Amino acid sequence: MIDLEGRRVLFIAPKFYTYHTQIIDFIEAKKGYVTFYPEDIYTPFYRFAQKLFPSIASNLKKRYRNHIIESVTTDGYDIVFVIRGGILSPSAMEALKQKLPKARFIMYQWDSNRQSNYKPLIDYFDVVKTFDRVDAREYALEYLPLFYTDRFTQIANNKLPKQYDLVFYGAYHSDRLKVVQQIEQFCQNNHLRFKYHLYITKMALFRLFCFGVISLKDLKYLKTYSVDMDHILNVYRSSFATLDIELNIQHGLTMRTFEALGAGLKLITTNAQIQEEPFYNPQNIALLDRNHIHIDLDFFKSPFSLDPCLKHYHIDQWLTTLLTQADPS
Repeated sequence: MIDLEGRRVLFIAPKFYTYHTQIIDFIEAKKGYVTFYPEDIYTPFYRFAQKLFPSIASNLKKRYRNHIIESVTTDGYDIVFVIRGGILSPSAMEALKQKLPKARFIMYQWDSNRQSNYKPLIDYFDVVKTFDRVDAREYALEYLPLFYTDRFTQIANNKLPKQYDLVFYGAYHSDRLKVVQQIEQFCQNNHLRFKYHLYITKMALFRLFCFGVISLKDLKYLKTYSVDMDHILNVYRSSFATLDIELNIQHGLTMRTFEALGAGLKLITTNAQIQEEPFYNPQNIALLDRNHIHIDLDFFKSPFSLDPCLKHYHIDQWLTTLLTQADPS
């Protein structure tokens, strides 16, 4: 049983869809008090500076980090809860530890260390968990997979007639364009309805086109506008399966993995690590070789098999697992 009543929580995390607000809601529902700071600067000017004026971006980041530290009063928090923590540095952690000597420091990583180097921060935290099994083994951390939310559970209970056999929503990175192109060809050859939205910013598209990374024939696969979660949920409601293409330098299971399964959709994934999970079931989950695209068509002929094990990956259970360790006793 988690007890957060009266506990003061400093929460630093990415602003990613509504996940940060749902975490805040959970803590407040348990009668805790939350002060939230985004773990990065999300203004267009900052992103522009990151690309063209890195020294300016670095100064803005330093000022924002100092603002967070200066806002913290001595012994003002019982728990420091950090997800990813890209804004933080060892010197910032030293300052926080000095101001909050009695606080319990908890960090969760939903990026691998190869993607976002968090190794210098590990020793400043009492509890560190990661979504990446390889990182967990290499750095002696606790492994904790990601989660799904109620909005996906509601899809499982309120399905619509199927319009799509397979759907994919995601940002352009690594080899995703190549995989999407090959999947589309496979689906066309086998009369499967594939809907995808591969997002790239206008600036990135222009830069990669100029450098020859993206060609004219690739443009039809890319979208320069993002879609909100409501749109994605509506498409999921009338879909049979979801495609998951993880970043090829990471090993952790993506949020999409759990959201698809939580919504009662089948999953086709390039991440072979999923075979190590207790919920792995070939009826629900098909492995995809990103270098040799093929899907057994029988996968689309059998229904999703409800697995009671999946309820353990709900966000409430995820937070309970993390925050019960906020009490050193």
